[in-house]
Amino acid sequence: MSTWTPQHIINALVVSFGLFYQTTCCLMGMMLSSPVYHYGSRLVYLQWINYILEIWSESLVAVFQVFSPSTLVFTMDDSCFKDSSSSVLTLDDLVERNDQGQVTRLVFPDRVIVTLNHQTYADWAYAWCIAYLTKAHGAVKIILKDSLKILPAYGPAMDYAEFIFVKRKLASDQSTIVSNLERSKKDNRPLWLLVYPEGTIISENTRKKSKEYAAKNDLVGTLYSLNWCTMKDTRHTLLPRSSGLHLCMKSLDDSVEWLYDLTIGYSGIKAGDYPENIYTMGNIFFFNKQPKEIHVHVRRFLVKDIPVHDESAFSQWVYQRWNEKDDMMAHFYKHGQFESSATITDCTFAFPLRLPDLWRLGMPSLLLLPYIPMALGVCLAAGNQNKGYRFSLAYARLLIYFATLLLSASLHIDLLL
Repeated sequence: MSTWTPQHIINALVVSFGLFYQTTCCLMGMMLSSPVYHYGSRLVYLQWINYILEIWSESLVAVFQVFSPSTLVFTMDDSCFKDSSSSVLTLDDLVERNDQGQVTRLVFPDRVIVTLNHQTYADWAYAWCIAYLTKAHGAVKIILKDSLKILPAYGPAMDYAEFIFVKRKLASDQSTIVSNLERSKKDNRPLWLLVYPEGTIISENTRKKSKEYAAKNDLVGTLYSLNWCTMKDTRHTLLPRSSGLHLCMKSLDDSVEWLYDLTIGYSGIKAGDYPENIYTMGNIFFFNKQPKEIHVHVRRFLVKDIPVHDESAFSQWVYQRWNEKDDMMAHFYKHGQFESSATITDCTFAFPLRLPDLWRLGMPSLLLLPYIPMALGVCLAAGNQNKGYRFSLAYARLLIYFATLLLSASLHIDLLL
């Protein structure tokens, strides 16, 4: 149990209220796009929403930089060095460098499905930071529990961003997932769909259930000679649920060329430990008890090579990938890093989690500018009852509103680039 000190209380207040303020600003900015959503161009609406997601996620990166500094260590698999035509790629095809030759960005396709192992409730935040390094932080789409929709500010903002809220019952969730992803397919905009096939974090309780499920299915498969049904228990992961991922891939179909599989390992964790017991959200952001290094093993698969149209074969394919992932985690816990099958040298490199331009933390506040004349006008009108005065005031307020709206858009010049 961590002991609260004045510094930890300050950390908690700054992080909690800081992110809530930034989220509220972004939500207010999203609300400005409502007329465009209903009566204007969907493309313009999506560009605006994606841009707001970008500036919000930069706040998240800054929180990590200030309150829980860590380094992302990437290990690239051999599969990353081949394109869709089996041509051999070099590391420089997968990264961007600065003038000093340091790697500054990962290069991913515009539209990808990303699968990950689930260890802590902070996984989504680190995954978003990985998206930031690929410049896809405005295209993130997460599948999450329906109950999170009621969170103040965060819930409506995620709804505007068209995140997928599910009740964890495929029968009722199917139409929600399909309609959302079919819109994405039609829009043909950048997409970073995060999928955690395990469904929940690894813990003592979920490991027990996973072991029992594996034993049950392995017995059934052995008795009835169903090769696709047999499965062995994992040690450092949970057995994946393939139905949700299968539905996502069928819905997106050929609009996504690659599935990226990321295996995450946190430094300071030993085999048999449960990461959530050590790296809680509070420990990470308030008590400076964060993993110093987040190791990320990256491999990718061509969607056309995955048996999406055969559900039983697809389930077996997912289980095989997760057994491989479990072996990777065993190697990580033993050696403190992931093993790469890549024949390319220097396929491991690190990024410190940091926001180069901290001034961009002020961008969400600028989204409030159009609301200032509206609030000012209401206050002034409340104290003046003269009809002629109120008409002049309303006209002036309208002019000020459009002027500040134009100023706000021009200050967010990145949207136009």
